Amino acid sequence: MSRRRASHSRRERAVLLGVFAANEQDAETRTEELHGLVESAGAMVVGTVTQHSHGPGRRPGPGKLSEAGRICSELKADLVVAAHPMSPSDTRALEEALPCRVVDRTTLILDIFAQRARSSEGKLQVELAQLMYLLPRLIGRGREMSRITGRGGQAAGGAPGGGMGAGGARGAGMAAGGTRGVGTRGPGEQELEYDRRRIRLRVTRLKREIEALRRRRASQRGSRHDREVPFITMAGYTNAGKTTLFNALCGAKAEARNQMFSTLDPLTRRVLLPGGGIALLSDTVGFIADMPDDLRVAFRATLEEITDSDLILHVVDASHPEAEARIHTVVSELEAMGPPGAPVLTVFNKSDALAGRRAEVEFGAAAHPPSAMVSALAGDGIGALLATMSECLRAGYWRRHSWPDPTPRLIAAAHGMGVPVTIRKDAEGNAVEMEAWVTDAQAARIDAAAAGGLR
Repeated sequence: MSRRRASHSRRERAVLLGVFAANEQDAETRTEELHGLVESAGAMVVGTVTQHSHGPGRRPGPGKLSEAGRICSELKADLVVAAHPMSPSDTRALEEALPCRVVDRTTLILDIFAQRARSSEGKLQVELAQLMYLLPRLIGRGREMSRITGRGGQAAGGAPGGGMGAGGARGAGMAAGGTRGVGTRGPGEQELEYDRRRIRLRVTRLKREIEALRRRRASQRGSRHDREVPFITMAGYTNAGKTTLFNALCGAKAEARNQMFSTLDPLTRRVLLPGGGIALLSDTVGFIADMPDDLRVAFRATLEEITDSDLILHVVDASHPEAEARIHTVVSELEAMGPPGAPVLTVFNKSDALAGRRAEVEFGAAAHPPSAMVSALAGDGIGALLATMSECLRAGYWRRHSWPDPTPRLIAAAHGMGVPVTIRKDAEGNAVEMEAWVTDAQAARIDAAAAGGLR
């Protein structure tokens, strides 16, 4: 018990800071989502400060800033988490005014991704996203270091006013190793350029490695038209229950947590469909509103699995009050990656948590056909979902092939490939037709095996 309390006391204490436009209707929802992100990152939310502003910026006014500083001091906060992405100058201004560290929403999401990455590919993608986000933010750091160097030059032998005094210019110029003027060059800027160069080289190397992994992954998946086993991917808003559903469909034991972005590295397993069909199902990273662009770029190799699949399961947390808005977010993200060549099956999960709202949700689900309603945790609706998945694949992946007067060798060839078949017999019990839902490539292999061309 004492050990648990000690661990709890080591968690960072965070104050949420949200500056929303006056007409933003989802301020409360965005704040709740930020709360979940902070908890997922391992910190503890101890306070919230929000402001509705009529201006275009996201920086709080003097009064609200003073209130935030007082709350941070009273609650002994370690950091302030801004609800929106912030410019380096805004972050610097807040850190100067507040008694603790300041991070924005993008930094928080990147930190969660860094904690969750397990595979070498995931770690490469997270590092690339972090460096791409960091690179433009080195500018402010360089200016600060240059100003410090400039002040040092003036103190050493410059005019007190620091303007264009000969001593000041000479001191700064000597310190900088150049003649561009007071405070315009210095060891700080030289260090900044060194950092930039190292980061750009690392970014180039990471992109090259990730591109090689992307090509390898694409080769392993094969062409949609050539592969003999359909490939199904799960997409959805973060914490919609995708991993729990993945376990229910595949009988897997992937770790499922009630926290955002618990899955970063794709996990693929076989799933048995009604009638004996086999498919590959992949659990992928979740989406979120206003997903950082750097993450989209870095995780392109992973997200391509969704667009290259034969069926997409769009998993929705049906119990969430903003479920419809989250559906729109995921659909927009999928469209931004390119038009999917596969049908999308919308799966309304967590039906066990709907209480008296089930009829309302079922009515809303009718607007997103084809759809299914399940509870991955309780196991409700899983059989019906598998049947709907099979129907979707028959419409967009498999085709009905039939063989009149099938020979025992033909039937054995189909069974040997694991293809579910239907045998029609006449009144005397003789096989008169074999039917199977397969790809053209599978049908050709069955014919070749029956003819003795495939051993």
